[in-house]
Amino acid sequence: MRLNSIVLLALLIPLCSCGHLVHTRVASTTAEQRRMEALNRLRNEINSTYGFRDGTPRINLGPCGPFAKAFREQWNARLGEKINFAFVMSRDGAFCHHVLIRLPDGNYFDGGNGVISESALLRLYPESRIDEMRVFDLKLLDQRSYGLKREYPECPDYSNSTTVRLIENCVSSLTAEVQK
Repeated sequence: MRLNSIVLLALLIPLCSCGHLVHTRVASTTAEQRRMEALNRLRNEINSTYGFRDGTPRINLGPCGPFAKAFREQWNARLGEKINFAFVMSRDGAFCHHVLIRLPDGNYFDGGNGVISESALLRLYPESRIDEMRVFDLKLLDQRSYGLKREYPECPDYSNSTTVRLIENCVSSLTAEVQK
């Protein structure tokens, strides 16, 4: 009888460990899903505010640099995992098509498309490459944004204060989520 108890105990210990791992992974996935949902809600609010031109989010037609800058500032000030700028560049590096954020999980985020994988992003910009800014360089960001403080004729209603308010609300909800 004692031998059967030892065998049963030996079988149960790994099962309990696996149960813990499964529970932890489910909780982690749920947190990741909630983060993605919050970011995509922000995308929806941004697109609702600024609209589209021929199916393309207007926020991505000029003010993508200021959006990314405001988003990174809010995120990095409040959340532990830091994020970096990313640039969708022509293959030869001569032209910047888009400025966005690289998230800690390796996906990308912008105000118009929301959370997007690298492969999906490159499908939107064929014949391009993605460069990540690992060390902040305001001069390079301004250069690749073609000026952070300028007029945006393709997004004429752009308002930095409105954008910052929407971002602050989103990041506040993410901060509250982390503190749970």
